[in-house]
Amino acid sequence: MENLAVYTNACKGLEVAVAKVFPNIEQRECFRHLMENMKKYYSRDVYAKNMWPATRAYTPHKFKYFFDKVIDASPEVLNWLKEHHNLLWARSKFSIEIKCDYINNNLAESWNAWIKEHKDPHVHCLADAIREKTLTLFSKRRKIANALSPRMLPVVIHQLNVGSRGLGHLKVTKGHPEEAEVTEIYKDGEVRRHVVYLPQHVYTCREWQLTGKPCSQALAVITTLRQPNIDQYVDKYYSVEKF
Repeated sequence: MENLAVYTNACKGLEVAVAKVFPNIEQRECFRHLMENMKKYYSRDVYAKNMWPATRAYTPHKFKYFFDKVIDASPEVLNWLKEHHNLLWARSKFSIEIKCDYINNNLAESWNAWIKEHKDPHVHCLADAIREKTLTLFSKRRKIANALSPRMLPVVIHQLNVGSRGLGHLKVTKGHPEEAEVTEIYKDGEVRRHVVYLPQHVYTCREWQLTGKPCSQALAVITTLRQPNIDQYVDKYYSVEKF
């Protein structure tokens, strides 16, 4: 199975089973649980201050910037992570084909609540119950999708509308109608520049590629078009046809 990510946590048997059943998928682990485990052995502020920015970073060089601070504080952390947390937990390591940048598996709590009444019977009964509930859910989502007029999901439209506001601090320099350099100046005077390629849905910070939705810098370029049509720059993953 391609373009699938599976999150596991504190269950070595499950990790082994997932690897056998889905040998080609991307195995990730919940970063929040990783940090809870890390606090048992490494409790200095330097870890929390740099591990969270490291896992949220979309680019390898930004990940390295924060992670190097952790290694400089305690070089043994690297071996500890390799031994106890060797699955993927940083966005910069995620595949851009999956279009999911979640670093925590909070969705698992909703899933457990969804199937809790079916947990006690035998495993084959649980599997059949999940199959029936999934079929019912898909049918419901198709009915909702058929009633929607835009191509995109409403929640994505809302997110893009919110993201397209307050972009005045971004400077867009065009060298091509559909390509531009976006400059952002922070309060401390730091200047960051990235390049947006609209036809390829590419922004060099990698957020657009990972999520499938244009980030604020990409939206700054899109809104400069004569007739901006944002939905054409959103990955088909968020199309109502998927449901």
